[in-house]
Amino acid sequence: MIVREMYVNEFDSTVICFNYYRDRAIESLPHIELEYDENSVIKTIKARASRAEHCWFNIYDGQRIVGFIAGTLIPQPWNHEILSANIDFIFLLDSHRNMDNFRLLMKKFEEWARHRGATSITGGDIGIDIDRTRTLFEHLGFTPMLLMNKELING
Repeated sequence: MIVREMYVNEFDSTVICFNYYRDRAIESLPHIELEYDENSVIKTIKARASRAEHCWFNIYDGQRIVGFIAGTLIPQPWNHEILSANIDFIFLLDSHRNMDNFRLLMKKFEEWARHRGATSITGGDIGIDIDRTRTLFEHLGFTPMLLMNKELING
């Protein structure tokens, strides 16, 4: 297993892998199926893979993409010189979902975050499987903090 930035010719395969993430999200959050826009996903992946304040790393089993980790640098509102790196996405196919592979993804993300000057890493879950994600992040050395969500209904 290797974790690295994707090559340009791997973009379509990365989008396909992201679609597995989407399918997992739909199981818990059915509205994502209606809201999903592949053009937005393409823009998201391109931005994460090409801008210094973002990252996108795939994990490979041979030449096959089996997961990814992506994130964003965030300056703290009280001091823009202090950066935190937020994990926007972390995903592994069921066939490759184990702590060793999650540690490989996290190691690469931490290397990127340190290189960019971040002093901390945050991560969370959009509601796909909060308990499993909490357990994963705790095993990776994270401590709890609070992030809540409230849906707004216009009208």
